[in-house]
Amino acid sequence: MDKVLNRISNLILLVTIAASYVMWVVGIGTPITGWIYANSVYLLAAAIALVLLLRIKKLTKADWALIILAVVIFIFYTLTSSIRHSNRFINASIPLILLLLLGFKHTKFTKIDWGLLAGISGTALFVTIYRMYIELPKLIDPDLIWKNDNKLEAIWINTNTIGMTIFLSVVMLTIIIKSFDIGYFKLLVIPIYAAGLLAVWVCQSKASLGALIFFILVDNIIPKKYLKSNYLLLAGFALFFVLGPFIFYGFAKSDTINLFTGRENIWAEFFEKWFASSQNMMIGMEPFTASWKSLGTHNSFIYVLGNYGLLGYLLIFGLLLYFLATNLFTKRKLSPLQVSLFLGFLAICVQATMEDTLLANYWLPIVYSFVGLGLQKEETYLK
Repeated sequence: MDKVLNRISNLILLVTIAASYVMWVVGIGTPITGWIYANSVYLLAAAIALVLLLRIKKLTKADWALIILAVVIFIFYTLTSSIRHSNRFINASIPLILLLLLGFKHTKFTKIDWGLLAGISGTALFVTIYRMYIELPKLIDPDLIWKNDNKLEAIWINTNTIGMTIFLSVVMLTIIIKSFDIGYFKLLVIPIYAAGLLAVWVCQSKASLGALIFFILVDNIIPKKYLKSNYLLLAGFALFFVLGPFIFYGFAKSDTINLFTGRENIWAEFFEKWFASSQNMMIGMEPFTASWKSLGTHNSFIYVLGNYGLLGYLLIFGLLLYFLATNLFTKRKLSPLQVSLFLGFLAICVQATMEDTLLANYWLPIVYSFVGLGLQKEETYLK
């Protein structure tokens, strides 16, 4: 019976990932994808609740404490919505992340599930690239497509969104391919890397391009044996989360640093508003929009500070570190697959310095699958 419940749980999680990709591969202008986009929070909450219900016998006292904490977080930010000018979608993000990670942690992906995930990621990648090949020439002279000054804002959807789709699908697909020890099968990652890099370059999505290059380098150059204890990975994430806001503030206040995106100007205006009151700093303020253009923070870490304050920042990134540290408590060495999954999430964090990726509800199933799958016990992998 447990195998049946596990299979159903896995399929639900895979459907949430597939649905997230469908919105960007198809676009949100159709009735179906538009409905998924508008109701993404409710659909994801229902899926997570069903997974946890199916795996209820696997939940420990610590898990129940985390579930209660998720409920308390949602209630707290709901009660303070009026003073933060927030909404239920923002209030639900941190609890959804917490519960989603619990759901992934208590399922057991088998070879079939990894194969399905590879199929979803590969389909998203190659359909996206095919659509770019078909639709780009209609919008821009083919001779200009590869030039660095290509300023297209959208093809069938925002080019940064397309770049993000390509980045995430390439990372997950190549991780899975490398985990299957089948002769020269691993060499498939080379054309996938190349296709992904070229496609993101065409989109001119600098954040996704930089993050993809970062992942390719760290996943292939750094020996996995140095990261199997998880101490270095945990320290790296902790350093990233702690120092991030200080670095972004330094960029915002500098007169000489130019990120070539204008984001430092957005961050400078954000910090001016954020420091205006202790309430803003502690529990958050109204969702930020730049005064000169309808632009958000374009930074997940600053987004958390703005919408949830220091309290929310400590909660979300403290909980992420807690989940990552659970492998240390068991004293179990990480597998190469787990290391790659965590490095994939680290690359997402790099990309998130330029986009609101980490807290966007419609990206959550894909983004946090890297952490959630990395939390599963090593002996469950690819069996």
